[in-house]
Amino acid sequence: MAERDGRELLRRVEAQLRQRDPDFRWQRPGPPVLAGPAPDRPRLALVTTAGFHHRDDQPFDVLNRPGGDPGFRVIAHDLPAEQLALGEPYVDQKYAAVDPECALPRRALDALAARGAVGQPPARHYSFCGGLVRPFPGLGQWLPRLNESLVEDRVEAVVLLPTCSVCVQTVCLVARGIEQAGIPTVSLSLLPALSRLIGAPRLLNIRFPFGAPAGDPGHAALHQAVLLEAVEMLTGSHTGPPIRDSTLRWRG
Repeated sequence: MAERDGRELLRRVEAQLRQRDPDFRWQRPGPPVLAGPAPDRPRLALVTTAGFHHRDDQPFDVLNRPGGDPGFRVIAHDLPAEQLALGEPYVDQKYAAVDPECALPRRALDALAARGAVGQPPARHYSFCGGLVRPFPGLGQWLPRLNESLVEDRVEAVVLLPTCSVCVQTVCLVARGIEQAGIPTVSLSLLPALSRLIGAPRLLNIRFPFGAPAGDPGHAALHQAVLLEAVEMLTGSHTGPPIRDSTLRWRG
């Protein structure tokens, strides 16, 4: 039933997008290239599509670009939440604006590092912006910059968190580009049928609402548990398939 519902939602979203862009098609890049497994306690970076940026950064130009803004913004690991731009029209006001951890769980990452589940977090994480209907060629110009930054920070694995239906496509494409640079990834998915269509290298299916891939606002334990499930798929000790259904429940 869930799989059938997912395919139906995928068709509805595609039909809505074609009303604005009659030539729209989901990307179908083929089978992904998988990097090797991450080491135990990997140095983990986060990539979100929540549209976050520093208050002083150039805002995302999504309102004037019908196909979306393919760029990313750097989010310092220790940047206070009050310095994030959370009032932008493209930031989910129901969840991420209430608690940025719903879409960029930096404090949850700190908690896992304190427990020894991951290594010391890198200095930088990254935010793309939702609604990227036309990812190429723009995304292809930004991915090398992202990979350079990940290598500079000695990142050993990446977890990607989408916040909307079209964002699921974005994180899968970004994950594929990161894996080609030799860094293993796990993409969370709120629409698994789309993630499989595009070919996410490693996929953790999350049954949460759009806008809150790491769990509901203020639920630190759930944010940590989501990240921990993703980390378990990344290391050399993981022998299961690259697709996994999360055991976690919303507000559970």
